[in-house]
Amino acid sequence: MSTPASQMALDASARAAVTVGRPTGELRSLWLDPATQSRIWAHFADVTPLDDRTFDWVARGPAGGEYRWRTEVADAVSDDVRWSAMEGADVPNIGLLMFRPAPGDRGTELHLDVRFDPPGGAVGEAISKLFHIAPAEIARKALYRFRALALTGEIPTTEPQPAARNGGTDR
Repeated sequence: MSTPASQMALDASARAAVTVGRPTGELRSLWLDPATQSRIWAHFADVTPLDDRTFDWVARGPAGGEYRWRTEVADAVSDDVRWSAMEGADVPNIGLLMFRPAPGDRGTELHLDVRFDPPGGAVGEAISKLFHIAPAEIARKALYRFRALALTGEIPTTEPQPAARNGGTDR
């Protein structure tokens, strides 16, 4: 990785946790599957896998702004998954997903910690919150989507279903 996590000045952080009734190894493999990343982060960014460890991200911000970065997953020394944005990122960030046994043998607890350095520093953070692009919501939704994928094989969506207004003719 180009920029060590300890050298990044990060402003916005988010933590989220969820319990999934599946074993750690299965969940870790699913998370590391390159196709999974583009699905679970779709509410926030377009994620394109370049290989098993490297991903290109494109997030759209307020007023049509577009932010790009590339992340790399660190070599695993434990069950945890770590990644960070590479040098030159529009939105420097780091992430850690920890897998822990759930109490009562009920599967696995996933703890997601993501830290962003939003564009524009404090101004960018304020703009992000104003437009409801808060890091905590991004993390919670990613874990929600991942849990749904792990348990059912799909992520629930209302796209492209009509809203059933006007007899379904509102397309």
